[in-house]
Amino acid sequence: MNIVICGGGMVGMTLARLLRLRGQEPIVLERMPEGAFIPRGYMLPFQGFPPLEEIGILSELRSEGWDIAPREDGSSVAICVQVGKILGALARDLPVEYGHTVTELVHDPTGRVVGVVAEGPDGMRTIPADLVIACDGFGSPVRQMAGLDAEIEPLADAALSFMSPEPGGVSFAMAYTSDGGHIGTLGWPEGSAGWRSCDRVGAEAALAPGVDAIKKMWVELLPESEKAISGVTSIDQVRYSEPSLLRCAEWWKPGVLLIGDSAHFFGPETGVSSGIGMGDAHALAEAIRQHPDNSDAAAQSFITWRSPVVRPYEAMDPGRQRKFTIGDREPGPGEAWPPRS
Repeated sequence: MNIVICGGGMVGMTLARLLRLRGQEPIVLERMPEGAFIPRGYMLPFQGFPPLEEIGILSELRSEGWDIAPREDGSSVAICVQVGKILGALARDLPVEYGHTVTELVHDPTGRVVGVVAEGPDGMRTIPADLVIACDGFGSPVRQMAGLDAEIEPLADAALSFMSPEPGGVSFAMAYTSDGGHIGTLGWPEGSAGWRSCDRVGAEAALAPGVDAIKKMWVELLPESEKAISGVTSIDQVRYSEPSLLRCAEWWKPGVLLIGDSAHFFGPETGVSSGIGMGDAHALAEAIRQHPDNSDAAAQSFITWRSPVVRPYEAMDPGRQRKFTIGDREPGPGEAWPPRS
């Protein structure tokens, strides 16, 4: 099967490695330069363990990170690890065409997708494909080119987050606030990160109180974060965002399939987006192994297997199921952000 994977991030590389283990030679197109990634706090959830174990890098990643909720049998619920470690392990010896952007889907006279047009360092080229797989994230240009609709639902609250070079001393800690918000921290051997929900006031207002006020607030609301946030010395280490949930009624049309964040995206409380995406990759690789000459059958098998897994997460995401959220109740002392005069 001629397979083009659009997106060489975590899910795209996981899929490529699993396919290669099954005798396929997919083409992986990634728009960013080799080695480039967005630094962020990262928790690898248990849903991603089986594909990474099959690839052969799970034990390596566990040794590079800190277990979250370790169990008596030696397993854990998740691993907090520097995101570059997992991307580097996935990219090792994997052919990826970096600096390539998919600009167009190629259709046959019946409307079926039969390839992509990609722009790279050497110009434009057309790449034939029996199956084009969109692993290109929340904003997925491939999803939009394919005409597969996405339902994007802004959360009621925004998020304030930090990145710190100081290892926090704890792999994970989280607490809820009186108004339905949440605050947490992640730690790994080389650093730490934190997040909290806040009012949707825009970046300027959210960051206006300054670094010292942000650090003081974090320690007061989540004492476990004190060591982590001590490494925050500049407002440039703090970020404001307004996250949204994403779900697609359809993941497939003949010749093109959505997986990972291109197909579904969960709220920060859920903490499973990348793990579910890796599970998608695992299921799709196996579906293609079972139907190596029929991409439609492979896609249908994938949908049959993954819908019962993914759809409940979409329906029960805390962003949709909270009994109350920010704005419904008054925050407790010191909980409101930005602070109220």
